[in-house]
Amino acid sequence: MRMRQSARAALDRNGDGGYAPYIMTSEQSKILAVATATPPHYFSQSRLAELAGYGDAQRNGFFANSDIEGRYLYLDPAHVRTDESAEELNDRFQRGALELGRAAALACLERAGWSPGDLDFLATTTCTGRLCPSLDAHLIRDLGCRPDIQRVHVGDSGCASAMVALQQASNHLVAFPGHRALVLAVEICSAAYYLDDRLESAVAHAIFADGAGALALGTAGEGPSLVGHRTLFRSEHLDAMGFAYPGGRPRVILSKEVRKIGAAMMKEMTAALLASQGLKKEDVAFWILHSAGRRVIDQARKLMALGDEDVAASRTVLRRYGNMSSATVIFVLEELLRGVQPVPGDWGVMIALGPGFAAEGALLRW
Repeated sequence: MRMRQSARAALDRNGDGGYAPYIMTSEQSKILAVATATPPHYFSQSRLAELAGYGDAQRNGFFANSDIEGRYLYLDPAHVRTDESAEELNDRFQRGALELGRAAALACLERAGWSPGDLDFLATTTCTGRLCPSLDAHLIRDLGCRPDIQRVHVGDSGCASAMVALQQASNHLVAFPGHRALVLAVEICSAAYYLDDRLESAVAHAIFADGAGALALGTAGEGPSLVGHRTLFRSEHLDAMGFAYPGGRPRVILSKEVRKIGAAMMKEMTAALLASQGLKKEDVAFWILHSAGRRVIDQARKLMALGDEDVAASRTVLRRYGNMSSATVIFVLEELLRGVQPVPGDWGVMIALGPGFAAEGALLRW
């Protein structure tokens, strides 16, 4: 009889004095391939500030001091408008999400050596627009997946939602060893731009971008194992980040306190992940941290006593792409793997932040 879990399906104590499940399995899920996709058009920060119509030094400073060189947006440079209706914005979201989502998914499947018909489970996520039928249903059709594929769509979990989808895919593989799963995060943040006089809107316009990321998961093959997952909520900060919908148009809510809240929660998440395996920070070889923004990265590096090399992949993604919400942490993982050759036994910590206020993390082992 196959043992689905060790003799100890442990309940280990979390940082609040409560208990959170941590299950060791004989068949751990692995990340077997990573791929990303961006729109074809790239915009410099100075051009985007100009298109937004910002003329004051303070708002232009958000763009100039972001540590972002430019961003890919699902926009035609020759026909950029700031007066799109709610319907036009969501229509652009739908076209962009399906185009980029399909591109990232196909690239990831090719790297894994799979065809769409090989997939048993699909987990999709987005927060920057609406589709019903949901994104997964459209991609099942567009990719040509089997009609009996199982699926889940994670919505409205913001920048952390790729990690939520990853957890769902990993749980599926624990229940069904031998299955093959795909996680897809796609965001068209440019369809959630709302021009008003709020400074937080200008900050959002200065950092968010469009992109898609995909992960192929299985229980056999080469790649880092997902040893554990954690979720951490701080509901006292529920209103710090998210969306409002005045007149049906999405408008980002982004408190300036996010930089402090996010860095502290990254530290707390790391402690919980490491404690689950009796590890120390020095045991971690690789850090895959969400590129939320320059100040969040700076605060996290300082608070967690990390070196510049530990956050290099996060900074590179921010500089080249900006913050693509849920897809960003997948870009960071891909960037990291371009520059390093992990060896068996190396540990990695992967964390993304989102509204709620939430941190979602995973402990990886090569």
